[in-house]
Amino acid sequence: MFWVVIPAYNTEDYIRETIDSVIGQTIGFEEHIMLYLIDDGSTDGTFNCLREYKKKYPDNVVIKHFENNHGVSAARNTAISEIRQKKDATVLFLDSDDLLKEDAIWQAAQFFEKEPEVNIASLKILYFDAKEGEHRLNWKFEKCQVVDIKENYNYPQFYIGGVFLRRSALQAIEFDERMNFWEDALAINRCILGEGRYGLIRDGIYYYRKRPDESSLVDRAWTDKERYTTFLDRGYRALMSYSRRKYHRVIPYVQFLVAYHLRLFLWKSKGELISELLTEDEMKKFRKNLKKVLRPIKPKIISEIPTSVPVLEMIMSIKQGKKVRARRTYTENDCIFSFRGTELARMSERKVRIYGTLSEREGFEGMWHGIFATPVFQMAEADYIFMEHEGTRMIPERYPCRRKLYILGEKVRNYRFAAFAFWKPDDWDEFQFGIHTNGIDIMLNHVVFEDGKWNWEGEKEKNSEF
Repeated sequence: MFWVVIPAYNTEDYIRETIDSVIGQTIGFEEHIMLYLIDDGSTDGTFNCLREYKKKYPDNVVIKHFENNHGVSAARNTAISEIRQKKDATVLFLDSDDLLKEDAIWQAAQFFEKEPEVNIASLKILYFDAKEGEHRLNWKFEKCQVVDIKENYNYPQFYIGGVFLRRSALQAIEFDERMNFWEDALAINRCILGEGRYGLIRDGIYYYRKRPDESSLVDRAWTDKERYTTFLDRGYRALMSYSRRKYHRVIPYVQFLVAYHLRLFLWKSKGELISELLTEDEMKKFRKNLKKVLRPIKPKIISEIPTSVPVLEMIMSIKQGKKVRARRTYTENDCIFSFRGTELARMSERKVRIYGTLSEREGFEGMWHGIFATPVFQMAEADYIFMEHEGTRMIPERYPCRRKLYILGEKVRNYRFAAFAFWKPDDWDEFQFGIHTNGIDIMLNHVVFEDGKWNWEGEKEKNSEF
């Protein structure tokens, strides 16, 4: 029997659609599914919605009601403590505003029939509502069906929504009720460490709602100061401690998972928020605690994180307590950025952007202007951008630029030499950019002039969080 656990708090606008996605499962709701619904002290009509379903499906619906809000961890623990007493129960966690594809549970049943030794398995995540698309970790589902965390240490699992647990994993799962975020990642990874593996249900889909008002727990968590204080100990370091108890060391899977998640603190969007939330002294303490977290993580593991060069450099700088920069290797026609033997980026893959014509800058009126402000590279005064068309080279004028890149309040890139302005020759409807640096020419992106504007391929650089 599949038990679907749905904690709910003030989600009357979504809860019916969520529950209906369970009732409509092709495997057969009344024959194979039980719904465990917890109203966590809602102040809207959520509890009344749950009672409607209990009345309609008395044999398939269990409801619990808390007078006061206890938090999602307490709600899940309440459900688990009862369900783990049931014989042959398999639990699926579903958030009260998310949805299941109609065959999701059938796909899970097929998976467990083929992989009887696997006790944890995850559905693929697709975003819907305010944001559509695939979760950035969905690539895992195309690579394998069962993740051995010793061999596939770079296959992290973070979310509990869409995860099935049975047998030993169901007995082991427990959520830290002190935590308001990452409690799911901590709980599921303790189970994964205990099992040593988890499954990937390739054709099963979990629809994760991104609300227009960004009011989900995940979105709100970044504005909570605890995210930058107690979380580092209760989340990251707690998982590391569990790994030491289980394996007598922080295994590569945990190292990669923590480093992969920690990089989010260094993204531009999060960095600006952190700078507003924390005082100067709190920022110093936060960086000091990040260094403690990074201590057991090997540089080789850090170098494998799919992130931008400045983020990786900052992680290594915090870990080592000194400024660390990626290694540059210049070839005849390129510059390769690497760290510990892992290639991070190539200059030739970067993009120069043209933004439009200038109207108010004295001396540049009517000229096109652009910038080469890649996170990978900071142009020096001796460097320059050039343009080539049918064997003719043109060097644009340097244009004043005040753009800078900051991470955790620290300036890591200064683009004062990166901007330029130029007059478009009448017969230049396309050309290729290049950069002259370190005594060599490196060709960059090709641009085409159409309908009064410049177009180029690759609107966003790979692994760019800026």
